[in-house]
Amino acid sequence: MSELDDRTLQAVLGRHVSPVRAQSIVARARREAAGQPRLLLTRLADGLRPFIGEAGTRAAIAELTRLTTDKPTGPVELDLRVEPDIARARLAARDLCQSLGASALVVQKLATIVSELARNMVSYAHGGTLVIRRCEGDRRCLHISARDQGPGIANLDDILAGRYRSRSGLGLGILGTKRLADRFAIDTKPTGTHVEVEVTY
Repeated sequence: MSELDDRTLQAVLGRHVSPVRAQSIVARARREAAGQPRLLLTRLADGLRPFIGEAGTRAAIAELTRLTTDKPTGPVELDLRVEPDIARARLAARDLCQSLGASALVVQKLATIVSELARNMVSYAHGGTLVIRRCEGDRRCLHISARDQGPGIANLDDILAGRYRSRSGLGLGILGTKRLADRFAIDTKPTGTHVEVEVTY
């Protein structure tokens, strides 16, 4: 069993109580547990129970327990060709985010980005490869790389400026991805498109 840092603990508890209360519960549990991971979960449960009841407390502690079981944290590499692969990519993104203790907002943001990129590759480029991994160094961020060998995006400037409208929805995923990402880069040509995205967690 691995021990989670305070930021991760507060992010999980913050889905059930206010951020200030989550911080207070974590600080008190840390003092009382004195570096013992199993006792820490017990103390966190004791702190949560008066505010969210027994069922809510069990759900929060179950999530923390899953995070402390040393799940692999990437990288995830997916070959996307058909419609069901989009859902598979979204689930993989969610699992990786949750294993790193990302907040619910970041989990949703990354899942949306991955869905949009995967859908574009499957729908318009006959598939491609998607890689999700932690950023290098000590930065708390996830890096997504989406690469295909499709025909490229001829009107990219209009899409990124929000001037492009399509009945098929083409382009909306790229613009939405750019808006959700903390860092966004795209290289497109007639032999394929490569999108790189970073999301801080």
